Amino acid sequence: MDLVLLGLTIGMANALLAVGLVLIYMSNRVVNFAHGEIGAFAVALMLTFTQVLDWNYWLALAASLAGTCLLAAVIERTVIQRLFSSPRLIVLIATVGIAQVVTVGRLVLPKPKNGDESIFAGGGETFPVPFDEPSFTFGRVVLQPQHLMVLVIGPLVVLGVVLFLRKSVYGVAMRASAENAQRAQLLGIPVRRVSTLAWVIGALLAGIGAILLAPVVGFSSTEAVGLPLLARGLAAATVARFESVGLAFGAGLGFGLIDQLAIFYTGQSGVTDAIVLGTVLVVLLFRRFEKRRTTAAEESSWAVADPVRPLPPQITGHVRWRQISLATVVITTALLLAAPVLLTASSTLLLATIAAVSVVTVALTILSGWGGQLSIGHWALAGVGGVLGSRLHEVLGVPFWFAFLLAGLLGGVVSLLLGLPALRLPGPLLAVVTLGFAVVCSTWLFDEPWFRGTGVLDRPAWIGIDAYYYVCLVFLVTVLFAVRALQRGRFGRNVLAVRDNPAQAAAMGIAVVRTKLTTFVLSGTLAALAGFLWAAGVRTASPEAFPAYRSLGLLAAAIIGGLGSVGGAVLGTAYYLGIPYFASDVSPYFGILSTGVGLLVLVLVLPGGLARIAFAVRDRVARLVTGFDARPKVEPVDLVEPAEVPQLVGAGR
Repeated sequence: MDLVLLGLTIGMANALLAVGLVLIYMSNRVVNFAHGEIGAFAVALMLTFTQVLDWNYWLALAASLAGTCLLAAVIERTVIQRLFSSPRLIVLIATVGIAQVVTVGRLVLPKPKNGDESIFAGGGETFPVPFDEPSFTFGRVVLQPQHLMVLVIGPLVVLGVVLFLRKSVYGVAMRASAENAQRAQLLGIPVRRVSTLAWVIGALLAGIGAILLAPVVGFSSTEAVGLPLLARGLAAATVARFESVGLAFGAGLGFGLIDQLAIFYTGQSGVTDAIVLGTVLVVLLFRRFEKRRTTAAEESSWAVADPVRPLPPQITGHVRWRQISLATVVITTALLLAAPVLLTASSTLLLATIAAVSVVTVALTILSGWGGQLSIGHWALAGVGGVLGSRLHEVLGVPFWFAFLLAGLLGGVVSLLLGLPALRLPGPLLAVVTLGFAVVCSTWLFDEPWFRGTGVLDRPAWIGIDAYYYVCLVFLVTVLFAVRALQRGRFGRNVLAVRDNPAQAAAMGIAVVRTKLTTFVLSGTLAALAGFLWAAGVRTASPEAFPAYRSLGLLAAAIIGGLGSVGGAVLGTAYYLGIPYFASDVSPYFGILSTGVGLLVLVLVLPGGLARIAFAVRDRVARLVTGFDARPKVEPVDLVEPAEVPQLVGAGR
């Protein structure tokens, strides 16, 4: 009974997060990946008001929740409303950018000085609680005021949400919008206003859940705090199909019980994340596909994946264009080969890192740009290659390059195990599963003795910094050529067909699930290979080298570069790694802010990413050099009335 009560305390807060996710999904069919960061933002506000400004607890609580609701309203009005008619996957991508921007906003808030500014203990030591009494002892557990607050406030809040959905006008409107937004709008329901209200209520629930949970388990004011909050809420909401508030609440409570039972019997906190992920995978594996009216909208092809437009023959065959193209290739090749001579060792290592990480971004381009599937755990798949590579090479004595190949193979196997349950069903379930996997890797898997190596991954003695740069460059160029060959072949055509219209692709004889799964396995294999090579370059394969939040940055890099182009993946990686390197003196958070803001700008204004700008420049240069337009205008054809056909005498008799 004592563990049950403690589990209900943890589960109640997770259940509030899950209910908020379900409400937002019901209103506009989007999974809000900024939900965890919005809850963490509320906790950061609470810390600032109570510990820095010394406000009264209840005043600080009201101000924190009001500020969180205002933040959600601004997000919904400025970003979500502008994407209201866009495919749901585009809106989901926007929430990833929102999460990064909110992270920076949370990190720059004033923090109390307690020796370690990043970790704040629970139990009322740093987090205030309004009462010192009462406390009750149940077996081995002492329920203090912070536990009692969760057990009392949590059910009351959920009861209020249920009554709102069933009794209020806006609650009925929200349920109607969940069934069919277009029909609800035709019936006069203010769908956009309902969406704003859902975001505000969802933020309120996230803030309440996170503030209630913080005094119990503590809080870390780092980049990593939002994703674990999100992962627990997403797990419960996924079990509830993002449709049932009651089921999401019950699943959240159940995961809280699993949390405490696992900690009690194993003595490890991270293992609970693995159990939760395993539960979600089992549920998805046995869940049957149910066709809904909104499925087509949710699986619409990517508006940010502009296809690469080849130049017309009159330009590619032009003498001056061929000369310029050859000169560009020669100069670029010469500069890349001479980079170690022209640059410092630090800059050379940066270029090598960009080349290695670019392969992970290319893998994301294959999965997301071609396949239309979203992954928020690709850096964890890279970590599988790096951490297992360390074990293979440093512990088991496997030769370096053979360990490199085995690490890629194991990354593909892990991708297969993750993708088999998630890719059977439509929607963004792969994003949910890969996010959970990223959290599991950072909190448990990469630190397990049977999985991890020594924490380092030494490359052969002959591979210095210059040689390492050339190895990464050759690896990247090889991957780029191989990927372009796949894109032009049958496999690439099948993947694009499944992305654009799965039903029609199945009618043409393409195995839809197998194609999706093959794409994910290929993408995971490349990510693991790149992770091994990156870890060998920086000589570290520790769990801290593969944090979960970095997967968000890599996804942003792929989108900023342009999901339709493998060259855009390299540009996006250079943007993602280059800005923090050169602007580290401006702010330690400038890199996160630049990717978040860049992602939002590109989704809202320039869906094609940096690749679209590069192709526009190419087309302009081609026109100046050859005089031909790379995108000739199509003139409308004048419609001429057909001549009157004379009627034959006696026709029709």
